[in-house]
Amino acid sequence: AQIIENTLDSFGIKARVAEVNFGPAVTQYALEITKGTRLSKITSLSTDLALALAAPTGQIRVEAPIAGRSLVGIEVPNPNPDIVSMHTAISSKAFQEAEMELPLALGKTITNETYTIDLAKMPHLLMAGATGQGKSVGLNAILVSLLYRKHPSELKLVLVDPKKVELTLFNKVVRHFLA
Repeated sequence: AQIIENTLDSFGIKARVAEVNFGPAVTQYALEITKGTRLSKITSLSTDLALALAAPTGQIRVEAPIAGRSLVGIEVPNPNPDIVSMHTAISSKAFQEAEMELPLALGKTITNETYTIDLAKMPHLLMAGATGQGKSVGLNAILVSLLYRKHPSELKLVLVDPKKVELTLFNKVVRHFLA
């Protein structure tokens, strides 16, 4: 936090780190800036901040402003990211006590809280990305969340796997959950 404040001060930006959120993959520093400071001035300093923090260039993200708050966020990758297990997500209080029709536990937020959403409230769900970006992991998280929270009498699935590669893990639940 002190390095960020000193680096911004050296460029003439007065800022104070108001809070620090330790997430599994990144740490977010929330800054209070003085009135009249242009946000574009802070966002243009991401390379200088990466240098000062000895972080990989291009991996520091400046969120200006943090949604719903009058703070600027600087997200720095953790040197040793934590693995977020599915067990941690589905056994969390947020998922267990969720008052949702089709709750999904998708992981952890930047504030290290379980991210739970309701699939029933989504009109569409599109998963896209390059190879190795986690589409299969995301799909498995969705299916495990549904299987964990719903009884076979409440949920029926139709899973189509043209390549017969992605969904072989779910062959064992054929008689219970698949229509």
